[in-house]
Amino acid sequence: MTWVAWRQHRLSLLVVFALVLVTAAVMLWFRIAALDHLAAAGIEGCVRVEGERCPQGAMASFADAFEGYARNFPMVLLGLPALLGMFTGAPLFARDFEQGTHILGLTQSISRLRWWSVKVAVVGLPTVASMFALGLFSAWAFDPLYYVTRGSLLTPAFETQGPVLGAYTALAFAIGTTAGLVLRNTVGAMALTLVLYLVLMVGVGVAARSHYAEPAHVTASAERETSPVPDDAWRLGSVYYDEQGAVVPFNPSACQDGDTSATCLTRQGVVEQRTAFHPADRFWLFQGVESAIHLVVGAALLGVGLWRVGRIA
Repeated sequence: MTWVAWRQHRLSLLVVFALVLVTAAVMLWFRIAALDHLAAAGIEGCVRVEGERCPQGAMASFADAFEGYARNFPMVLLGLPALLGMFTGAPLFARDFEQGTHILGLTQSISRLRWWSVKVAVVGLPTVASMFALGLFSAWAFDPLYYVTRGSLLTPAFETQGPVLGAYTALAFAIGTTAGLVLRNTVGAMALTLVLYLVLMVGVGVAARSHYAEPAHVTASAERETSPVPDDAWRLGSVYYDEQGAVVPFNPSACQDGDTSATCLTRQGVVEQRTAFHPADRFWLFQGVESAIHLVVGAALLGVGLWRVGRIA
């Protein structure tokens, strides 16, 4: 059964491997280019450091050179899990139903459980594993561009670096396989995979991610010109207080041309602000939590698919 599943789906797996390798090669090329640029400008130690010892002109030139790549290429990585779920997961069983080949598989001596599990393992495990590897490679490849991406907890850096890329793929694959078993139609399963994947991934990111850990807080005087919050932190929001300690509203659009941050705050009666944020060193913690959430949801969806297999006429 394993050999049959491999022969049936080897082309799609080879395409997956080729896609991952090409993507990794592009990231490797830009990593090397970024390191060369940093070395030539003498700012290697400024990737994660800001201050007087980092020449702002050289840092701005570095950011300008790689901003387009750092902004646009993660969009490619962000789309890969959905793409793989649609083109490897959705057709896995739906195409068998369309072509009638599921009858052959289900009427042989193998059990339905084995028929389902072998196909899922032969296609799903290599696909998900390759994306886990690509996510870890992405975190390494984008490291020299940390100054340009302005932190790893922000979108789209968080979603395209580390193990979450593999977890997203596992979720998309599980949605695709289960949708194919339920709908028995490849196109319908692909469409449902895209919609459900986006709803779940975006929903978790918006509703749950900020709660993976208790936010850090910092209080600063409104007269302070520089923020005590690190530039690479994920800012959740600020609360503003007047001199009596009461909460007051702050309207950034009311700032006048030429105003400094301190001037604008004090004009609106703000004397102190308290900011909630997640520091950048929580990246791997958040990666682990979000990966676990998507893997659990994906496993539950695979369970639904297995239940559906037992009820195929």
